[in-house]
Amino acid sequence: MSQSLLRFAPVLFSAALIAGCTSADPRSVLGSGGANQQPAVDAATNAAVVQGACPAVSLREGTAYYTTYSKGGDGDPAKVIHQASISDTTRQCRISGDQLIMTVVVSGRVVGGPQAKTGTVNLPIRVVALDGETVLYSELQQQPVSLVEGGPAEQFIYTNATVTFPASASSSAKLYAGFDPGPYNTR
Repeated sequence: MSQSLLRFAPVLFSAALIAGCTSADPRSVLGSGGANQQPAVDAATNAAVVQGACPAVSLREGTAYYTTYSKGGDGDPAKVIHQASISDTTRQCRISGDQLIMTVVVSGRVVGGPQAKTGTVNLPIRVVALDGETVLYSELQQQPVSLVEGGPAEQFIYTNATVTFPASASSSAKLYAGFDPGPYNTR
């Protein structure tokens, strides 16, 4: 009997060790303090916002895809230089004073077409915040992406951490991100 007990001793010891390491409060295991300790957040500046009050990022019809053609080849598949598409968007909000500051992230991919050459292509990405018909924020930026002639599709991640508008408009604002091949300007 003692021989079989000795065989199970390492298993019993391991189980006791694991049981002693577990806790009902995961914060105590992770070293961030006890259950009564609250994270320090300065409510006056850069306070986190509940995602329900953080406007979701939407794509307007026709802004999720962008195709560039060689000169005079608009609409001709044989004249495509590159095609880009947006696959996902996300955002994060914080409040600073009376302003809502958002970080908007857009990801996607670019693939070279029959006319592609090795080099950098610039994708025009616009972020717009609207409250009804009122423009709260609008910025167009160029996202550089390196392509290799005959190479695979390249992924890109665009980040704009300066989307700012009055916090009072956060519940009614609509946020859009997408390709904007119009004239390059910053406001």
